[in-house]
Amino acid sequence: MQPQKETKPVESPILKQIAIRTLEKDPYASVSIVENHYLPSRSLSIFGGQVIGQAILAAHTTIENGLSIHSFHGKFIDRTDPSQPVVYKVSPLRTGNTVANYLVHAFQYTRLVFIATVSFHRFEKSPVLKYNQALATNFPDMSETVSVKRSDYYHAIFNDNMKENDEVLLAAMEVRHMLPNMKRVAADIGKLKRFFEEPSTVPIGGIGKGSRAIKESFRSGCLANLTIWTSIIDSKTIHQFMRVKGQLPTHPKYNAAAFGMASDAFSSQLPAVLVPHQDLAWMTSLDHVIYFHKPFDPTKWLAVQNKVAVADGGRSVIEMKYWDKSGDLVATVLQEGLFRGKSKSKL
Repeated sequence: MQPQKETKPVESPILKQIAIRTLEKDPYASVSIVENHYLPSRSLSIFGGQVIGQAILAAHTTIENGLSIHSFHGKFIDRTDPSQPVVYKVSPLRTGNTVANYLVHAFQYTRLVFIATVSFHRFEKSPVLKYNQALATNFPDMSETVSVKRSDYYHAIFNDNMKENDEVLLAAMEVRHMLPNMKRVAADIGKLKRFFEEPSTVPIGGIGKGSRAIKESFRSGCLANLTIWTSIIDSKTIHQFMRVKGQLPTHPKYNAAAFGMASDAFSSQLPAVLVPHQDLAWMTSLDHVIYFHKPFDPTKWLAVQNKVAVADGGRSVIEMKYWDKSGDLVATVLQEGLFRGKSKSKL
């Protein structure tokens, strides 16, 4: 019997996307690799998640041992040019006994395109307060979800079949979601309408016998489905499961940077998916905030609750919460987006 060969873990493709080079002359400066820039369809700029991941990685270049990232506040200032490198310059703001704060400026030549504050915290073994919001008991099981691509959301928003550049994100991460199938909802509504128009032979309080009972049971199932779908639509919430594909190096900075990139993959589209709209022309991210509550591995499945907090005045805010397999809340993400409608021709 031939001994089985050990299969080496596959390195995560996301590492290529977040890779930066630290400049020899300045340890506080790093530069992106132009050939690795990811330009999504419908966009003129480098993928925002890639900039987020690289900024997180750049901030880790000079921190002291024992510090771990606890928050990231990023703001997109100007459009990025995919053909030009992005230079990340890190400025230490203050390093205290337990917290260190850094400022990251991202430039293309002399033009500021992105800015972020990144904060690190020294782990406290005996915290004064201890509480963690558990994963809801009614959170959908993974078996109830289906695989979803970024382009699926875009096609739902713009009602078109434009070919999307999904290859980079499909290689880097995997996402499953539970979202109402609107064709299924319409079919269930039609069945219920016919049911209520027909004279019922089923006694109240009993299910009756024969084919009518079967039909009633079936249509009751439609009603149950609609109850579930309606609650999802009304709550402006999408449930997902997400993980980064492949293996990451052991240093925690790669976990944080990879998660930073992945957290932006779907966030800008979700408000337009969940909130009814007309004549939407385009959308973009204004800022992106991540709170890292505890260390975690993004290559393991994370349960995600995405909830639109507000959509008004051309802007929206979405809150995304991530739980690990043990049910602990490991990260919270907030993103503000900007939306524009199609311009109306003047009469």
